Amino acid sequence: MKRGLARAAGFMVTLGMSLSVSAQVPWGLDPKAPAIRVQASASTGERVYVVQQGDTLWSIASGMYNEPWYWPSLWSYNPQITNPHLIYPGDKLYLSRRSSPVGKRRAITFATSRYKRRKITPTTLARRVGYISARDYRESGKIAGSREERDMLGSFDEIYTTLRLQRCAAQKRLRIRDVVGPVSAKATKGKKPKISILGPCVKDGDQFVIYRMERPVKHPMTGALVGYKINFLGQAKVINSKRPVVGMVLTKAHAEISRGDLITNLFEPLSLVKPRTNRVEVVGTLLDFHHETTAAGTNSYVYIDKGAQDGVVRGNRFELVWRGDGLRGSAVKRLKDWPDEQIGIALVIESYDRHSLAYVTHAVRELDRGMAAVMAKGF
Repeated sequence: MKRGLARAAGFMVTLGMSLSVSAQVPWGLDPKAPAIRVQASASTGERVYVVQQGDTLWSIASGMYNEPWYWPSLWSYNPQITNPHLIYPGDKLYLSRRSSPVGKRRAITFATSRYKRRKITPTTLARRVGYISARDYRESGKIAGSREERDMLGSFDEIYTTLRLQRCAAQKRLRIRDVVGPVSAKATKGKKPKISILGPCVKDGDQFVIYRMERPVKHPMTGALVGYKINFLGQAKVINSKRPVVGMVLTKAHAEISRGDLITNLFEPLSLVKPRTNRVEVVGTLLDFHHETTAAGTNSYVYIDKGAQDGVVRGNRFELVWRGDGLRGSAVKRLKDWPDEQIGIALVIESYDRHSLAYVTHAVRELDRGMAAVMAKGF
């Protein structure tokens, strides 16, 4: 009896081992074949793709949609991806626009078009990306030298700079005749001319940003220069402004700093931008994207060719307008007869003299350079 039980137990162990092996390596399948990488969300049933080594948004769009040019749409479905060129193995990408969680869904009835829903733009924490206007670039100072005996500079190193701004100490020595010409003794009644302060100047304790220019930004239609994309390197504080060559100390260094790098006024890298009603109507053009991409989408930073001189202020919103066929684009007959459609909204983060930096809060399709940007009065 015991022998029979032992043989039965041995048979069960053997069967269990064989089943275990079969579960690990199914019959007829290559054990080295990759596992299925498209998963389904347990809460919503959405398709999720797990990024593998060597993947790009281009290759994923090609494999999932059979069309690599759909990668901007894939990017717009995943706002957690801030740079489309930087995705990493293990990242999870949604392959379609995300729906609301189960139990919180509400039925939506479209009276006219599902693209015409009123979009609410919340207060946005915006990042001041690497950009400077052409005017600020011309007025930038430069690192002329350093006390340090090396090429690459970092935090707490001291530098010598030449600035476009006058020194406050030099301005205080100016007299009226130095500004408006000779002053007659009769006009001043024999009194000594008063000292005149000429505006912004540099003094000890002032802070500046160190940057390096990457490439110019030009208007896609006219080719006119509007500004430059730049790389922020760090910050510096004035410690000696007695002479024309101003001494500074590097308080922050995000990268290696060297002689010849440029200097401009200090600004906050992050700020809360609250939407405000447009007071004027302006029609402009989408100039360029901050990231080096062929198209933009939700959460992208873009440049628009209208600015403070046109009545644009921080917090205004532009509607990004498109015209054409969804598949063929603008390759249609009599494009001017086709209706304008709103495909995105851009919130102005910074208004320069003749152009603006904006953040795309909504987009229903990819955005292209040269698209119309309309700032409707009252919106």
